[in-house]
Amino acid sequence: MFSFLIKNRFIKIKIFNFFRFIIKFTSPLLACKLNNLRQKTMGRSIYFSYDKNKKLFCVKDESNIEVYFSEKVRGFDTYSYSIKYRAETLAQSYSLDKIKFNNNDVVIDCGANFGDIFIFFLLKNLKIQYVSFEPSPKEYSCLLLNCKNQSNNNIGLSNRKGNYNFYLKSGSGDSSLIEPAGGFKKIIQVPTTTLDDFVQEKNIKRIKFFKIEAEGAEPEVLEGSKNSLKIIDYIGVDGSRERGKKEESTIEFAKEFLQKNDFDLIKIIETDDFIKGLFKNKKNN
Repeated sequence: MFSFLIKNRFIKIKIFNFFRFIIKFTSPLLACKLNNLRQKTMGRSIYFSYDKNKKLFCVKDESNIEVYFSEKVRGFDTYSYSIKYRAETLAQSYSLDKIKFNNNDVVIDCGANFGDIFIFFLLKNLKIQYVSFEPSPKEYSCLLLNCKNQSNNNIGLSNRKGNYNFYLKSGSGDSSLIEPAGGFKKIIQVPTTTLDDFVQEKNIKRIKFFKIEAEGAEPEVLEGSKNSLKIIDYIGVDGSRERGKKEESTIEFAKEFLQKNDFDLIKIIETDDFIKGLFKNKKNN
């Protein structure tokens, strides 16, 4: 019986991988049709479409929310179990259940991608003040549609202001200011700022949660946020093994840096896919 289950599982994996291979090389419209057929056979009420004018994909489900994304295969994978599932899974990975959020709380999202953290709060009917930073042009175009009437910024956060190389690797969501392992699709120039400068310019008085998902550039983001730490209640850091060609983890840097600046480590979640830590300001109630 056990061997049958293993064999059956391997067959399912092979079928799924073959399906992904087919999807990768089909047109956007046909890919959506094939994926919708797959969703239907799986008993899921999830519908994918392609907007020719926007040149973006869109997913809808029973939540009555629509989410735009730019990368076909990654988007199909990301939302294959529903928009809600994606949002809640991401929130769980940052241990957001440890934080009590209220309306008008300021949430800053560094490396916002498609804005799934904002979608989480939207599904919770929480009217937060959302501030996103996303240097990648395609992902930013999705942010404008997914996070309407929010402060969306097409710039990168770092430890200095200027214009710097940005390595696009959108297919796997690994675009970064630091050259990623395994290559990249293209290099573009993007403007950067520091959180300290942004907070001062926008006169932000309190930040409930600061999410840092900079694909290996978390140390630079933290260094550029040092003067603002006193007004931040919680910080979530993706310290996965993504820094540069050596694929180094940044979670130890985050722990040392934040603990020196009066933050307690609340929880770390480590899986085969990521390492994420939640930190709380000792001085803020």
